[in-house]
Amino acid sequence: MGLWDRLSDGMRTALDRPMGAAQGALAERLNLRSLTDDVLRAELERRRRARGRPAHGRPAADDELTAMAQARRDRMRERSITRCYALLELPPGAPRSEVQRAFRTMLRQYHPDRYVGDVEQHASAVSLVTSVVEAYLALLSQLDRRG
Repeated sequence: MGLWDRLSDGMRTALDRPMGAAQGALAERLNLRSLTDDVLRAELERRRRARGRPAHGRPAADDELTAMAQARRDRMRERSITRCYALLELPPGAPRSEVQRAFRTMLRQYHPDRYVGDVEQHASAVSLVTSVVEAYLALLSQLDRRG
């Protein structure tokens, strides 16, 4: 007997026990006694889909993760190296140590957790940090290729 079967049997047993008029009335009002396991499973699956989670409980399917990674790679390809240096407020050709220092400084300065109270500033901080992280990753890959 699986976990779901044990749980549903326990719930049905608890509902059938005469513990008081309030519990029986609630079960009747919610029509819980007439639900079958298949109906309960279907309802849980419908709610999982509504939340954007598949039945296996992972936050996103593999094809969604692949699409997100591909979109990030495409954005990084479109971003010119000069623009990446400008986003990190560095002169073009700066060494790796300066790139890392500038990235950490900007991340500390504009991290979204610093703006939790203000929704508008938090949203702009999220977008800024996202672009800074993408620029940093593009610069690191460029510097690694150069050797």
